[in-house]
Amino acid sequence: MRFARFLRILLVIGDSLSALALLGMTLLALVACAPTSETTAQQAPPVAETATPAAQPPAAQPATANSFNLMAVGDNLIHDNVYHSGLQPDGTHDYASMYAPLRAYVAAAEVAFINQETICGGEELGLSSYPFFNGPQQILDALHATGFNWINTASNHALDRGEAGILAQLSYLQRFDGLVQTGTHATAQDAATPTVIERNGVRIGLASYTYGLNGLEPPAGKTYLVDVIDREKIERDLAALLPVSDVQIVNMHWGDEYSLEVTDEQRELAQFLADQGVDVVLGEHPHVVQPTVFVTGAQGNRTLVAYSLGNVLSSQVEPECLLGELLQCTISLDAATGAVEISDVAVVPLVTHISRDYTAFTTYPLVDYTEELAGQHALSIRIQDFSLTWLKNLATQVFGE
Repeated sequence: MRFARFLRILLVIGDSLSALALLGMTLLALVACAPTSETTAQQAPPVAETATPAAQPPAAQPATANSFNLMAVGDNLIHDNVYHSGLQPDGTHDYASMYAPLRAYVAAAEVAFINQETICGGEELGLSSYPFFNGPQQILDALHATGFNWINTASNHALDRGEAGILAQLSYLQRFDGLVQTGTHATAQDAATPTVIERNGVRIGLASYTYGLNGLEPPAGKTYLVDVIDREKIERDLAALLPVSDVQIVNMHWGDEYSLEVTDEQRELAQFLADQGVDVVLGEHPHVVQPTVFVTGAQGNRTLVAYSLGNVLSSQVEPECLLGELLQCTISLDAATGAVEISDVAVVPLVTHISRDYTAFTTYPLVDYTEELAGQHALSIRIQDFSLTWLKNLATQVFGE
């Protein structure tokens, strides 16, 4: 087991463990804590050094002028076991229960992000799993019912069902008032139009990009279908986005799968985005959690970067893939100067519960997971001493003491 390094992070994994002061940089952020700091030149001071994780879901706070709460989770990876689990006796699908334990956290945020890793083009296109995914559109119903209001659709699986899959998913998403998606587009005009939402007087610019499409290519003349990472394109997009928004949040589908290590390319792209003035970068794709840090941009701005939020839900049973990150922070705008402040940064560890027969899937905050549930987890068959204590020890091993 590789050990992560931490800078001033507090770990609270449940009632049976006390808070631990840990040192080094986090490579698997399964804790509720302030982020570490990372720059290419000098390190910025860590924020919220005494921040501790919430033992219970935060209560939704009244809206305040010129600020909003952001929460974000990672890969919603819909394997066949997952979509079969929601099939009802009457032939319909219902997946709301999979995300129910997260509702209080989602409700506490004005902007609630999730990465829809796999396309949900619906049954008419044929449901399928790895390597070319297509899930039922009722997954999207469940995300909306949970309260997510920003969905990324740009991933390496975005073209798994071709243009038809993208258009079917986009069409279905249009039925949800107040929900925006970034990363895929039905037309070139849509792709050229900045995505901006407003919360409490703050204009928030959103964008998403993926490193690639698993070797698939969009139809000729339709590269606008998926936003792929390209620095010149990102510069053009941000040049259009910055003048019409106060805060910019960019989602990046990047990194190496199953690696706790941040790649040089990720670091370089994070620095590039910080230098462009982006305020928050939300990363995913590795299916495990990587560090959440601050990067200092060329103008002295501080950009919050979550290199990988890990999985929020999947049927992957590799231990590190079961543990995900729920990121929370408050973003405030000084209306007079345009300065942006990011505060109250916290990371809440998540665990995906998979029933022993792979017919039920639910994601819980680790602080809410129980010994009884652990005894019913699919890993309890493969790992003799699997238990709640085992999960907590896994987190401790990953983070170091």
